[in-house]
Amino acid sequence: MLTATILLIIFFSLMFIGVPIAYAMLITSFVTLKFFNPEIPTIIVPQRIFGGINNYILLCIPFFMLAGELMGMTPLFDRLIKCANAVVGHIRGGLSHINIVVSMFFAGITGAATADTSAVGSMMIPAMVKQGYSRRYATAVTVVSSVIGVIIPPSGLMIIAALATANSVAVLFLGGVVPGILAGLAQLAISIAYGRIKGFPKAEPMSWRDRGVALWLGLPGLGIPVIIMGGILGGVVTPTEAANLSVIYAIIVGPILLGRMPPMGVLYKSLILVCARLSAIMFCLGTAMVMGWIFAIAGVPDAVGAWITSITDNAVLITAGMLVTYVIVGTFLDPLPAILIFTPIFQPLAESIGISDTHFAVTMVFGLALGLATPPVGSCLFIGSAISGLSVEQFTKDLIPFSIAMVGVLILIAYVPWLVEFVPNLFFG
Repeated sequence: MLTATILLIIFFSLMFIGVPIAYAMLITSFVTLKFFNPEIPTIIVPQRIFGGINNYILLCIPFFMLAGELMGMTPLFDRLIKCANAVVGHIRGGLSHINIVVSMFFAGITGAATADTSAVGSMMIPAMVKQGYSRRYATAVTVVSSVIGVIIPPSGLMIIAALATANSVAVLFLGGVVPGILAGLAQLAISIAYGRIKGFPKAEPMSWRDRGVALWLGLPGLGIPVIIMGGILGGVVTPTEAANLSVIYAIIVGPILLGRMPPMGVLYKSLILVCARLSAIMFCLGTAMVMGWIFAIAGVPDAVGAWITSITDNAVLITAGMLVTYVIVGTFLDPLPAILIFTPIFQPLAESIGISDTHFAVTMVFGLALGLATPPVGSCLFIGSAISGLSVEQFTKDLIPFSIAMVGVLILIAYVPWLVEFVPNLFFG
């Protein structure tokens, strides 16, 4: 128990003084082994890092990222905006609703919240400001709607959660479908209320013919989610093979939509960007794997579990405690390492109170992902800030109603397991 306490103090102290999360985990691991487990050689740390990332299923991540980058070079995004406009553009505050619906569509292509913020924000924030929306509100709705990108499949965080919980990627992808839709509907409800209260403008009504044309033109972009989930559920491909197919699809469909091949310089920059992001993700993933192993040998999961059960054995209260932990920790710790750190701590506890691995994993990803759009270190916040030219503090107030709605959805899926498990059970029993 003493070792576990010291380990946590070292880790959070390093985080507090601003040491990057991956290096904080690496330093904590070395210090723990050197001073508390000297019988274990420190050479095992790089071995564990390599072993942690040497996993076939992780190949999904770079290929989903690359597919999103390739499709981003085409007119696909404009077509998705027109699709969203056909569905919700006629409602007062239409551009706000379009922003949210486009994020839901885009989530099915990239599976990354930061990519969503960058792509959607660069087009929607200026458009909303031009139409009379405040820059603060436009930035807030863009940032918070991006969180849907890691809930609706495909999702990079769901892949990491599947690895951490020894679950199926396909099952977790399906488990995120209903929560992702509920999150989008909750944000739309807030957006509609804002539109009525603030008197935001609405787009000109579209004829049914124009709506049909817009939806038809948007079908190529919506083909990637169909390939991914259709191939996996049909038993034709594995998740990693589905990610490869999504890249091939983007390579074929992209030039058709664009009418020509993208310039080689643009392709090169996209590949460099994907490699840079991937290296950061994998380094963080590897150090988090080491940190999780250190936690295990230090007895952190047992210590935390014993402490919680000594306070209460009520399943409702234990679930509430886990939710509060996810939301608080998510505000200062990136979801990727947080998943790997908290899974060995909370998964046995969740199992002891009857929570399935699928329900646990999806709820954890949802709760931790909220931190992407909340101060002080939410990565989507800073991307939105860079695009809009506002400081984070300037649009934080406009985030609050949307964040409360997301927390409401988190509580709902946590206490109604059926919302998470219905779709996986429908396909896999």
